[in-house]
Amino acid sequence: MKAQTLNISLPSTLVTIMDQVAKKQFASRSDLIRSAIVSYIKRQEIWADIFAQGSQAVKKSKLKEQDVEHIIDDYRKNTS
Repeated sequence: MKAQTLNISLPSTLVTIMDQVAKKQFASRSDLIRSAIVSYIKRQEIWADIFAQGSQAVKKSKLKEQDVEHIIDDYRKNTS
């Protein structure tokens, strides 16, 4: 895999915390940042999939947006 160098600016307090976390994980700054970016991208892909599945389910059920809001409100009232 070909690597590319990036220059970014971060607040010094964030860099301090990042260095502490990296040290605990026996990793470098680059390893920590790389891992964080991969986690972020995966999480975004998961949420995009969840929303896509939700949209498909709504289309299949022919519910309107306000119907879904009422269902969510009812659920929240009954579970709290």
